[in-house]
Amino acid sequence: MEMMNLEQQLSNLAKEGWDKRSLRYYRRNYFKQAASAPIDCWQEIHEVGTPLYTKMLQRSWLPARLKIQLVLNHLGTYVDEHNFLQLAPTAKYHIWADLAPLAEFNVLFRTLVLQLYGKAPKNSRPLVQENSDFTRCLNLFRGYIDRQAISYLRQTYPVLPNDFWRLAVYAKQCGVELDFETGANYHNRHLAEQSDFVPENMKVQLAKNSSYGYFSRFNDARMVEFIINVDTLEFVSQWNVIKQEKTGKFCSDPEKYTVSELRALADTESFNYGIPHGKGRVPWRYRYSHGNLDGVNPLESDLRKRAKKFWHADGDAKKEANGYGDLVNSNGIADILCWQNVSRENRLALYRNYTSWLYQTKRTSTGIFRYYALHSSGENI
Repeated sequence: MEMMNLEQQLSNLAKEGWDKRSLRYYRRNYFKQAASAPIDCWQEIHEVGTPLYTKMLQRSWLPARLKIQLVLNHLGTYVDEHNFLQLAPTAKYHIWADLAPLAEFNVLFRTLVLQLYGKAPKNSRPLVQENSDFTRCLNLFRGYIDRQAISYLRQTYPVLPNDFWRLAVYAKQCGVELDFETGANYHNRHLAEQSDFVPENMKVQLAKNSSYGYFSRFNDARMVEFIINVDTLEFVSQWNVIKQEKTGKFCSDPEKYTVSELRALADTESFNYGIPHGKGRVPWRYRYSHGNLDGVNPLESDLRKRAKKFWHADGDAKKEANGYGDLVNSNGIADILCWQNVSRENRLALYRNYTSWLYQTKRTSTGIFRYYALHSSGENI
């Protein structure tokens, strides 16, 4: 197939939704690369998340809502018969394979969502109130950002022994801290009749604090979320079990999954459009954004609904007897090592004592290390 000239490319890009200002940027970029590899521009713009795609999206004069819609349209997003978001295999655009968790595109996309909905009052639930095709696709699209983040880390650091090491090395290279301090209740679900429940997973978020200034409209604080098994240090994710068919479509029929497989769908991670509090700082204008945008969904897939029928989450031990307490929280790696060194036969009794202590003292979970240190030292707890 003969390579299109610049004017043909611009004409096609305009048909694909790009406005005049973004096309002017494409023209300038094209001439910068003309001497070496002009075909690279055409390939790069059709990979969502590349530097060229991100810069064009940022420079576009389209309002925030239409920029978000443009991304969703480019990827051919649609909600299938089981309320699962699919990406059309015939779409001209696809997600860039090298899109990193804290890449500029992810920060920009979050910023666009916050610009549109982030200042809504407490408990206003703007996505649910609107309940349109747009908000349903927008909410479900978080899963594909998660999928790419996991894929990037596994492909970039294949020789490292586990997913946690991959995440830790990536964070170190980015110069950011990991956040362990947001509660993981909803990522440690158990069967309703289970009497010997002990949590297995921790929540780790990138980044602990925003890489941008406090007053910047860009904010990546606790944006990308990972659920990690405390013993194996591997990611717990719906994408570990969701099956992909030969057509490229994902199997979304709940009847095709076992109860055991549904657990990963119940415990899975979710990219945060809003900024979670945890124990971190949230700009005042976005103080309710996490609860509004991530806590309540306008649409859940049938897979997720079925998973939650079997797998249930407990409330905080601080507020209710026999509630949930984070094994890993404020002490991070110290919490991990502490729990890994507790023998299997002693874990249930230790966990029950820990959550009873949280309930009696009305303390917020700070992780098993602090409790174990106090307990083993013989102090009055």
